[in-house]
Amino acid sequence: MKILVVCQHYWPEPFNTSDVCEELVDRGHSVSVITGLPNTGMPNSDIPEEYKSGHKRIEHHNGVTIYRANLQPRKTGALNRVKNYISFWHNANRLARTLNEEFDVVLGYQFSPVMQVDPGLVYARKHHKKMLLYCFDLWPVSLTAGGFSESSLPYKWMEAVSKRIYRQSDRIAVTSPLFDEYFSKRLGINREPSAYLPQYADDAFSSCAKCSCEGYDSSKINLTFAGNVGQAQSVITIVEAASITQKDQDLVFHIVGSGSRLEQCKSRASELGLDNIVFHGRKPIEEMPKYYGASDAMIVTFEDSPMATYTLPRKVTTYMAAGKPILAALSGETKRVIDEANCGFCCDIEDAEGLARIASQFAGLSDTEQLGNNAKAYYERYFTKKLFFDRLEALLAELMEE
Repeated sequence: MKILVVCQHYWPEPFNTSDVCEELVDRGHSVSVITGLPNTGMPNSDIPEEYKSGHKRIEHHNGVTIYRANLQPRKTGALNRVKNYISFWHNANRLARTLNEEFDVVLGYQFSPVMQVDPGLVYARKHHKKMLLYCFDLWPVSLTAGGFSESSLPYKWMEAVSKRIYRQSDRIAVTSPLFDEYFSKRLGINREPSAYLPQYADDAFSSCAKCSCEGYDSSKINLTFAGNVGQAQSVITIVEAASITQKDQDLVFHIVGSGSRLEQCKSRASELGLDNIVFHGRKPIEEMPKYYGASDAMIVTFEDSPMATYTLPRKVTTYMAAGKPILAALSGETKRVIDEANCGFCCDIEDAEGLARIASQFAGLSDTEQLGNNAKAYYERYFTKKLFFDRLEALLAELMEE
């Protein structure tokens, strides 16, 4: 197939869009991408010098042709973020209208915000092609995490935009079956059931053998959170849980990652005088398996929002691929998966006392290896990379043939 992928984020930004596109190329397909200028994850969230002044608007990388639309860099602050979103939307739509190359099918790879895949619909309508929308974040409910109320004008406007994009997409694939509940009950969209396409883990995490790692004491029970330390992740819940379990000398909490709430978490840990929590900072992905290998269990937390119920964070499938027990302060889809896999314990969202309780419950087990084995077995059954790409290829082929 000749596939056009549309996503605001692509290599060299730290998103897995490029992994997906390159694997499709390895499977024999021709893949082109409409994306933005790199800035997210770049120094100061700015555009690298080599991409300024109109340079590198068409690139070829690992077999993928990349068309880049101009945008305002993300930098810092809410206003810059809005400018970033709107500028890509406008410029990528214009690029899609002028792109004359003939593709068989379109894949809209939808992180936040939802309108980043609108250029795919622009191209599909003009050339009478079909688009598969692969949905990671639900809109407009994601705006509530940024402090917007459902009665606010920005929320109402984004609700109209979101409904249009979800309705116009020829097929939707979702990372959680509960997304359809949101589409029907919250947005009033009644369409065929979405295709379930859960995220797979990076290959590096499929063999995380038990090992030692700097900052880990193998005589302790080491519990690790790995990933972004932002508002949505509510890592402060882990800090408060560490305070509650401080008297248990066997339990140590580890935070491996960085983000907008890291300093707040460090400050709170210092204020509480905690000696049972270690902040390791952000590490390259190739180093992460050793942190998993040194951990007895992994932690996932989220802030209290509708998104927390509907989503299955990619870190959960990564934890499972590594064969690690999981402690989760989450409900909804994440709890369903952990309970069904029998690979860990869950408590209520943002419940520090609950997290402390299940951490102590885990520490009291005489044998935790079976939980890790259960996690690995469930991953192999439902979440592998091969399963993902077999499903994705089939969905795209079906749309192409309609």
